[in-house]
Amino acid sequence: MEDGEVRFALALERTTRVKRGTVPMHVYPAAMADLTQDILTAAGLSPFDVDGWIATSTESRDQEDEAKLLSVLGLVAPVERRLALPHPGHHLAHASAAFYSSGFDEAVALIMDSYGSRAADGRERETAFTFRPGERPESLMRVLRAKDRIAGYRRDGYVWTPVELSGVGEIYRVVTLALGFRESGTTYDDAGKTMGLASYGKRLSADRLFYELAPDGELRFDRAAESLVELGFAVREGDELRLMPRPARAPYEQVHYDLAAQLQAEFEEAVLHVTRHVLTRSGSRSLVACGGSFLNSSLNTRIRRETDIDRMFVFPAATDDGNAVGAALYAYHNLMGTPAKTTPALRHVYLGPPRVSGVNLQAVADRWGLRVRKHENTGSVAAAAAGALGRGEIIGWFQDRAEFGPRSLGARSILCHPGIPGMKDRLNARVKFRESFRPFAGSVLAERAQKWFDMPDTESPFMLMVCPVLDDQRQLVSEVVHVDGTCRVQTVAEDNPGPFRALIEAFEAESGLPMVLNTSFNLRGMPIVERPDEAMDCLYGSRLDRLFIGDYEVEPPDLRALRPERLQQAGSRGSVGLPPTGEQRAVATVLPEWQGLHDLADGSRSMREIADELEADVEHLIDLALDMRRHGLLRWAGVPQATRPVFPLPQYSPDTLAE
Repeated sequence: MEDGEVRFALALERTTRVKRGTVPMHVYPAAMADLTQDILTAAGLSPFDVDGWIATSTESRDQEDEAKLLSVLGLVAPVERRLALPHPGHHLAHASAAFYSSGFDEAVALIMDSYGSRAADGRERETAFTFRPGERPESLMRVLRAKDRIAGYRRDGYVWTPVELSGVGEIYRVVTLALGFRESGTTYDDAGKTMGLASYGKRLSADRLFYELAPDGELRFDRAAESLVELGFAVREGDELRLMPRPARAPYEQVHYDLAAQLQAEFEEAVLHVTRHVLTRSGSRSLVACGGSFLNSSLNTRIRRETDIDRMFVFPAATDDGNAVGAALYAYHNLMGTPAKTTPALRHVYLGPPRVSGVNLQAVADRWGLRVRKHENTGSVAAAAAGALGRGEIIGWFQDRAEFGPRSLGARSILCHPGIPGMKDRLNARVKFRESFRPFAGSVLAERAQKWFDMPDTESPFMLMVCPVLDDQRQLVSEVVHVDGTCRVQTVAEDNPGPFRALIEAFEAESGLPMVLNTSFNLRGMPIVERPDEAMDCLYGSRLDRLFIGDYEVEPPDLRALRPERLQQAGSRGSVGLPPTGEQRAVATVLPEWQGLHDLADGSRSMREIADELEADVEHLIDLALDMRRHGLLRWAGVPQATRPVFPLPQYSPDTLAE
């Protein structure tokens, strides 16, 4: 950060290639140090050029722990330049990220997530601060969980949670885990799936099963555990719940849709209840928000519509990876002795290190055996991409600096036509490999948005609002319309950096539609691609029709001519797919529908030849091969692999000694 503005930021998962950055603990300091050096190099700095260093964590027990965090992360900073948040710092960092990026002169900040810092014997649960010019943020509300435990942990092959559940974010997390939605190989809940599934169901009960509203903005959760048991999603064993989620690959039943709908409806009402309370207490009509709960775009729309506020800002990297920014912003405004001032509103989050500038993309494509065409300028690239979308192609769109946060906003995106029937299903099944109920976003020219969507605000630049699509427009953009008639909207303004705006303008000139369907550039189980090699790998790992990377247009390989080669075990490091500790373990045994292909995948036969030998449809076999490759069961012989970084092995472990 420089002069109060964020210049570079990147999440750990992008460099480790493990979702959520969940590397082994002995690897974490080295991985963080590598990430920090990557950022410094991109900024043209050495560690000695940095005026202040600060870190934040949920696990600091007191002020002394806060002061030690930099050492824990393996970052060697001069003592006189080490800074620390006041304990407890986790929710304060969230609040600082939101307020100091909003451009507001004053606001109330509301923070809700699954869990915050340790505080006394418990943890932060829901928190609010007031921010005023020239003053340090002041605590307005702090609700603590009685114990410092975290709900949702693995043991004996099951996911467990305490019986005494509490907190807006914790309830949403636990029910999401009970539905079976978690990041592969971890107990990180995948809450976005619950929000998407909810639109397919109806409330199980008019009564409140999880959240009870009490006076003065209070909430109670007495029925939450009992409701999960009664619905068959948990079994009580002593003072714990053993969750009973839907088995992997099992079909969804109506109860899954309805449970998600019940949870989403109660969650929205609970957050609105607390929001109205803190607004009344603060007297402010400006709201900023952060914490994982506010990635729930349906919730954000209701807050903007149904509370008495004039303006609202949600920090786009609302989960914990955004807290590095929050800590740095707090330090700048409150610890560095800099003059108090309002920093400009955050207009974009293209904050990653440059990945195209200075890279010989022709050489990268040659290494992957892919044909490329170099375009002369941005207009030519945009026109070519718009033409591909108009033909019904699904394209990868990769520009120099990646977005910070979980939303792909036109730097690391997969794009397609929003109005050709069947595009959504094709994209889910054959490119993203994800559930059919998952919706997609629409990226629209900002000045056209009101003609297509019923928006509560003039802008939604970070894709954090879900808005109804106007009735007379729905058929024209059917592939971005969710089952409930809504769409997650990204408005793309004239000052948006990079060529994404030019692409949408070119597509409008060709199709008459001022928007494109936009989703993150990754396959299921992968972090969003960060470097060109990872984008090239996706051409070999999915049904992407074309890749645009910088000024280059890259044609896909002929998948029918590729030679599959089975690997000895799932999760080989030769695959860019899922980490071997995750979903791959569940399918380490070759599924029956894969067996014939698996037996013949010796690296000598092409997919065409195997199809002839099996008397099978080659396109169907390619779909199976792509799925097997994603799970680390086979690779393409003679094709490079985009591998994750190799970090040190643990010292003195039995496995290391055996090797």
